[in-house]
Amino acid sequence: MNIEQIEAFIYVSLTGNFSKAGEILFISQPSVSARIKTLENEIGYQLFNRNGKNVILTKEGETFLPFAKTVLQNMQDGILAIQQNKNSTEIDLKISSVLTVTNYVLPTLIKDFHKEYPNVKLVVHTGHSHNVLDMVLNHQVTIGISRSVSHPLIERIHLFDDEMVLVIYPNHPFAAKESVTVKEVAKENLILFNRGSLDWTLISNAFNSVNVKPNVVLEADNIELVKQMVKKEMGIGILPRFSIEEELTFKQLNIVKITELPQMSRPFQLIFLKETKIDGALKDFVDFLIKKIHIDYEFHIG
Repeated sequence: MNIEQIEAFIYVSLTGNFSKAGEILFISQPSVSARIKTLENEIGYQLFNRNGKNVILTKEGETFLPFAKTVLQNMQDGILAIQQNKNSTEIDLKISSVLTVTNYVLPTLIKDFHKEYPNVKLVVHTGHSHNVLDMVLNHQVTIGISRSVSHPLIERIHLFDDEMVLVIYPNHPFAAKESVTVKEVAKENLILFNRGSLDWTLISNAFNSVNVKPNVVLEADNIELVKQMVKKEMGIGILPRFSIEEELTFKQLNIVKITELPQMSRPFQLIFLKETKIDGALKDFVDFLIKKIHIDYEFHIG
């Protein structure tokens, strides 16, 4: 029995598929099957029931799984301990985050963290919330930052709620007002995120709650395009507050309050496997992240 067989067993149990486990481990499907077969022969019990492409744990497999995870976790902890004992050794800490947090929250946070912990190298992956969740579940990253997700294997820590705000260019007629009505906004050219996104749903539900249909002239799948089109005065937009802090500082964009609409906000959370031990470099980063988010964002975003 070796660690490669243990890894193959864990990833097949997580994905329910030999091919997907092979993709994660960067080996072929036959190699995964061979490792599982050897492990089963050594243990003396069948660990999986195969039903076509679907693979499920046997009772023996379910019994063995927590012990296999402990073996893998102990080995990872041992490697991390060795790295931490050598100050000159870089420690790789893999995280995954949704695009908006990666672009607008992490840059300053990572810079400050690197100053305090120069021997910890962060490896950042970006994706949608379901991608972040999958990477955590598949042990591709240790922690993730996502919008609200739920899974029985996942522990969640709320980070902050980001408010969606109406954004206008400086010489727009709304600039002279402290607030505008929903009907006034509905008459303007609106630039919004693509239909089907969480942002679109929040905004659409807000307008529907007061029986008003907005005049959407452009749908975009990224914040930067929306911001640029507002700057070019094609229309006005509704964006996450933390994505426009720099533009507000340099007075390139303004915010106007919309009356009658309920507050639109999006929750962001830190996610990790329940079995994960938050210690060492990981604890340093998690503590730093929560403290930084609380100080720099919660009071003027949440």
